[in-house]
Amino acid sequence: MTNSNANMQCNRVLQPKEIMRTDARHDEVEGDLLTIARFYFQSFALPNSQAWMGGLSWAETSFGDVEGPLIGARLLCALMAVRHARRSVYCFNSPTCPDCAAIVTEHERRFMSAVHAVRTGRMGQARTELMMLCEGNDTEPSLDALTRLASVLPQLARVNGEAAYV
Repeated sequence: MTNSNANMQCNRVLQPKEIMRTDARHDEVEGDLLTIARFYFQSFALPNSQAWMGGLSWAETSFGDVEGPLIGARLLCALMAVRHARRSVYCFNSPTCPDCAAIVTEHERRFMSAVHAVRTGRMGQARTELMMLCEGNDTEPSLDALTRLASVLPQLARVNGEAAYV
């Protein structure tokens, strides 16, 4: 579902290859990135919605008025690189429908897994996720864009086995 009112629910249910957002183990940064990406994809699917403005607003609220727009722009570049490599439809969920937003599609999961892999220095895993997401097409532009995105994100550090931001 791509067009819904925030006050309405669609009763969407989990489909094969999808996971609940609570099971995705995204940290706060990755959760915000997923929401921002969904606003961008909603804008691609429904240009008149101008949902990209919601994405920029979410980025600024989440990451501040200086870093937020930069993170939002770099995320958009990464999404565009994936869009250019893919030949088929990218399945995403609405950021404004509670039922849809609670589910992560296979494509969203692969993109966010690639983001996480780049953030944690696991470039081989990032390449594998991008190879699947980009359907075997050239992944270097997508990997480069994700690396640029990761360079402006809050750094993930480990403190006593727990994730912390520095």
